[in-house]
Amino acid sequence: MNPDPYLYKETLVWTMTTNGYKYLTLNLIKTIEQAKCPWKLLVVAADRESYTFFRNEGYPVLLYGKAQRTQETAISRWGSPQFQRYNLIKLEIAQIFAQNAAVKRCVYMDGDITLFNDFLPDLTARLDAEPDVLLFQCDQKDTGPCNPTGCTNCCTGLIAWAHGHDQGVFDTSNSQAWGEVRDDQVWVNKQLQAKKVPYKTLPRELYPNGAYINTIQEHPGAFLLHYNYRVANFKILEMKRLKKWVIPYL
Repeated sequence: MNPDPYLYKETLVWTMTTNGYKYLTLNLIKTIEQAKCPWKLLVVAADRESYTFFRNEGYPVLLYGKAQRTQETAISRWGSPQFQRYNLIKLEIAQIFAQNAAVKRCVYMDGDITLFNDFLPDLTARLDAEPDVLLFQCDQKDTGPCNPTGCTNCCTGLIAWAHGHDQGVFDTSNSQAWGEVRDDQVWVNKQLQAKKVPYKTLPRELYPNGAYINTIQEHPGAFLLHYNYRVANFKILEMKRLKKWVIPYL
């Protein structure tokens, strides 16, 4: 699984998708295009059906090495066995990219995000200034400031790191330890604390999560909006309400 052709100035921006998540992912791609970003989002497909879909749509897509076929067509229920499996796959892919020396900077983003403006110059500047610091979206359920160096609920829906500084936080090779967690966000937050990895959360007015859905108009400088804390198709309903559902499907 070689991401090198998809690098932009030694930086990789990627997401993972599934057959149930493919329309959200496609919508994310379209909002990136609307924001006139010069980089392309690399899609990594966790199943063969979503891989075929994006090949047919003509977008950059790689197939996860252990991808299987699926009959799933809906968004996986949070906490379900399939959801937990996708959590593990996401971390396995992140670990692969973290070990690739050609990827000097890596940015992962969930598919239930829409873009307003290009965030990559901002993230690149932050990583270049403090390459040892991992960057996350704050995932507090309430609005308001987050302690950037002390947040214990870092969101794995938006992560940025410089090569050589992840310190193995994505490594799930300890299957017994993973089996006690089975949640990528819980896993990463535990690893940050256990390994004493330097990290910061990004300014919430620039990188708002689902807590800001109803007040996003008050933050015109936001780069994006993450529709977490909305379940399944309620994410799409919110995107439509905010006129950020820009694909013809659904």
